[in-house]
Parts: sequence; structure tokens; C-alpha cells
Amino acid sequence: MKSIKLILLFIAVGFTPKHAAAQDVLMNILTQNYGIINKTGIVFLEITVCNKSATIAMPAYKLRPQISFPADLVSIPDTGHVLPPGWAITFNTGSVIRLSNGTDQIPLQQCRTILIAAKGVAVGGPSTISGNLTFSNGIAPGTVPGSATPGDNPADNASTTTIKVTR
Repeated sequence: MKSIKLILLFIAVGFTPKHAAAQDVLMNILTQNYGIINKTGIVFLEITVCNKSATIAMPAYKLRPQISFPADLVSIPDTGHVLPPGWAITFNTGSVIRLSNGTDQIPLQQCRTILIAAKGVAVGGPSTISGNLTFSNGIAPGTVPGSATPGDNPADNASTTTIKVTR
């Protein structure tokens, strides 16, 4: 009887996964043109979102990147942005913009690049632009807050860059 229990124990341990599947998502932001823009000019903020997992594709409607711009220096227009297929802008106050990965299920170890247009409105800076990657519940349209992906590293979910508006 003891040997049967030991055999069952070894079988159970043998079929137990050695590690849980983790899905870390990274976000980085960078202002193009060295972060310098002329008043009334347009500059793009480049947002890179990467699925660092080697085993799990990113679910649709799961990612909610939010970017905050200095409202006294720039405004975010309603048009002129370059989004990957499936992505959408879900919120834009003119200084805060939120996105959703929508129907884009980012494959293993791949990234997406998003370009958000910013228009200079007043001379000043350099000032900080901050980006935070938050998560949705995975249900369309991806606007409801949800939990992070299993194994996500929150240390790479935030990024900052600067912008300076000149004459």
C-alpha cells in the first residue's frame, strides 16, 4: 500500500508543470525629434508595447496604455495618429489619451509601435510626458479596468520622456 502511494506521488509530481506560464508586457515612450517641437507644430510620441512572453499571445482588449501630456504646452488632436491594426483610442481629453489593443492579439515576443500626434500650444519646457500601462478585463471595448496578465512585471509598465516647445 505504501509503495502504491509513493508511485502515485511520483506520477503526480512528474506531471505537474515545472513553472507557471508568465506574460510580462513592456511599455516604453519616446518623443520623436529629440522632444523638441515648434509652437503650433506637430511632433509624434512613439509608444512601444511588447509582449515579452515566449508562450502566450496577448489577449484582445486587455491592454490600456494611458499617456499624460503637459496641458500647458501641448494638446492631443483628434486625428493624425498612427495606430496598429486593431488598436483604438478610447479616451482623449486633449492632454490625457488612453488606448486599447482592441482586436490585436500581440503574438509571442512581438511589439507594436503607436504614434500619437502632439501639437505645440505654448512655448515652454522641457516638461515630462508620462505613460502607464494598465489592463482591462479583456472584454470589448477594453475600457473597463482589469487585472494584470499573470506574471507581469509592473516595473516595466511605466515610462517617461520630455517635450520642449520653442518659438
